[in-house]
This record gives sequence, structure tokens and C-alpha cells, in this order.
Amino acid sequence: MIRVVRRWIPLFLILGLLLGACAPATPAATPPKKEFTFYIVSHGGPADPFWGVVIKGMNDAAKVYPVEAKYFGPEKFSVQELVNLLNSAIAAKPDGLAVTITDPKALDEPLRRAIQQGIPVVAINVADPRPEGERIPYMFYIGMDEYLGGLRAAQRMLAVRTPTRAVCAIHEVGHVGLEARCQGFLDGMKGKNVPVEKLDIGTDPTKAVEALKAYFTRNPDTDALLTLGPLGTDPAVKFLKENNLVGKVLHGTFDLHPGTLSAIKEGVTLFAIDQQQYLQGYMAITWLYLYKKYGLRPANDVLTGPGFVDKDNVSLVEALIKQGIR
Repeated sequence: MIRVVRRWIPLFLILGLLLGACAPATPAATPPKKEFTFYIVSHGGPADPFWGVVIKGMNDAAKVYPVEAKYFGPEKFSVQELVNLLNSAIAAKPDGLAVTITDPKALDEPLRRAIQQGIPVVAINVADPRPEGERIPYMFYIGMDEYLGGLRAAQRMLAVRTPTRAVCAIHEVGHVGLEARCQGFLDGMKGKNVPVEKLDIGTDPTKAVEALKAYFTRNPDTDALLTLGPLGTDPAVKFLKENNLVGKVLHGTFDLHPGTLSAIKEGVTLFAIDQQQYLQGYMAITWLYLYKKYGLRPANDVLTGPGFVDKDNVSLVEALIKQGIR
């Protein structure tokens, strides 16, 4: 009996394989049809760590909704190139646009033209700061209150000690969002009678270090430094370390990336102000889809910051930074 069973087992296996080979293959799932195409047009290039997080948010949202999402941003900061990219996006006749209003005057005409053509427009990351009657009539803004972020940065430093002199290092002069951050910082420091200046450091890391070195040489009593994003953070951290100023100069910054995280953990940087830019990419696509599909929109601007990351909570966001979400 045992031998008979053993003889038939291979036959059953062969029969099963034959039936499996003859059975029709299960058809692959058909990807959902893309209902809309949306563009994010920004002043920041994809190589900037900050904008890489925005792009991830955009792409993640495009996987949830049946949409195609595209990102346009210049390799280097250029208002003219931003306008050119915006015009290219408008010419493609997208179903919606999310745009950083980095230079309201330069973007006014093309965005009003897009709106007149019936293209829904939302502002992200940088809003038009002009009064209601003058600003570009986009639907709403998704991002941080930039001025408030700078003001909170000053208040946070003042809570540690009152600096003798402070400086705000700006890497993209004329960028209205960065200018607002600096202005908030300047106003916060001046409220306590702290001398404070704005310093153009540019986007080249080597030149930025040299600009900081020259400024501190001229103003050796400077003991508070605010940078406005990763392009300013990395040179500032390098400068502070190389010149034995860690702990002597209060350093705060904006936005998160691995270098900023390390600087906070090492005690070089006191804090980073986080605006959760992943949400700016994700929510731009989400709200454009909900508006095109159902006519839904938020009643007010959607604020994603400011919030603080420091030594007390840095470990909580470390994993998310590595995943490109914070």
C-alpha cells in the first residue's frame, strides 16, 4: 500500500503543473486613469535637500490620487528662470498649478494670465505679502508664516541669553520668504536693543564660509547667527567649527536635512525651525485634486509651520528625515 501511494504522488504533481501551465494567466491590474495633471513650479532646484522633501510629498500624493504631478525648478536661484518655467507650465495647459510667489511683481502677470485661463492656482512655501486688493488672486496659501518664523527664532535665542550682536545670513537676497524671515528676526532682536544686520552669503558653500569669516572679522562681538535653510546651515556649521565658535555663538536655522540634524545633536546648532515642507508638496496636489474633482477647498490659508526641532525632540524626527519626509 505504501508503495502504491508513493508511485502516484509524482503523477498528481505532474498533473497539477500541467493544469497550472494551461490555466490562463491572471491579468495585471490596470493602472488607474490619470484624471488631471498638476504642476508645482518653484524657485528651488531638485538638488536642494529642502525641495527634495517637497518633491517626495508631491510624488506620494500622486500615488494616492489619479493624477500626474510634475515639478519645475531652476538649478540655481533665478527669478527670470522661475518666470520662464512658469510660462512653460502654463503653456502645457495643466489642470492646476502650485507656485512659490518668490517675487510677486515678476510672477504677477503670468499667474494672472493662468488664472484668467481658468487654471486653479495655489501658492506654496512663499505667499504674496501684498495687501488683499493687490496680491495675486490665487485660491489659498500652503506653507509657513515666514515673518513669524523669524520672530520666533529671535525669541528662542533671547530666552537663552541676550546677544551682544546678531546677524541674519541670507542665501537668496530678494526672495520674499527669506527676507520675511530675516525681518522677523531683526524686529525680534531690535525689540531687545540688540544690534542686528542682514548678510548676503549666496548659494555657493565656499563663498558663504568666506562671507561669514569676513563679517565676524569685522564684527568680532557677534554672538548670534541665524541662517535660513540648508544652503546656509552647512557653511555656517563649517565656519563655527573651524573657528572655535561652537557654544560661543548662538546658531539657529530653518528647515531640516541630515546636516542640520547632526549639528543639533552635536550642540553646534541650537534649533531648526521646521515648516514641514513634505506637507506643502503633498497638500498642494491633494487640494488641487479635491478642488478639480469636487470643488472643495479650505476656508483659509493652510499653515504648516513654524515649529521647533532641538535636542529635546530631534530623535523623534530623525527617522523621518532619513526617509525624506521631514
